[in-house]
Amino acid sequence: MTKISVVLSSAVLSLAMLASTNASSQSAALKLKKLPLWNFDEGGHTCRAKGRLQDKEYCDSKLMDAIIAQRQAAIPILISQLTDSRETKEPIYDYWSQTTAGDIAYFILNDLFTDSNWTTFNMPGLEALKDNCNEAAETCWRRFLKKHGRKFVQDQWRAAWNANKDRVYWDEQARCFRLSPTTRNK
Repeated sequence: MTKISVVLSSAVLSLAMLASTNASSQSAALKLKKLPLWNFDEGGHTCRAKGRLQDKEYCDSKLMDAIIAQRQAAIPILISQLTDSRETKEPIYDYWSQTTAGDIAYFILNDLFTDSNWTTFNMPGLEALKDNCNEAAETCWRRFLKKHGRKFVQDQWRAAWNANKDRVYWDEQARCFRLSPTTRNK
């Protein structure tokens, strides 16, 4: 074999290995099991004021862009992370002393199912998560978690998702998930 043949063979083999590595990493990305919520990437602290996390004019985040791009497939992943107690580097909301990956999963789920009017919530079955608390949001949330636990929150979301997932669709204009009407038997 000549030197040129060896070099060409090595180059072809290297490209083949690189292509298979790239293909397998793309498959891994498509089968994403977790979102790096503990490393939430808000650009310039833009996600801290009043608004929904999916609103680009309010929150500049590549992670939120990825979640929205996955549409309904992101919901079970977010639900699975509601019990994740890893702390973020800094809180993602103003006036909070700390946030965890589970907190962020909860915020994102609530925002994704909140209509553009900021008052209509589009996921039935989560009434047990409503807490009549008139204190600071973080105080209310921590008290609720202390009383019920993160697993309770996760179980409520999982049950609501399982009961409604076939009716969930993304409304691009409102930038939120909504439920299609149920059909009734005549």
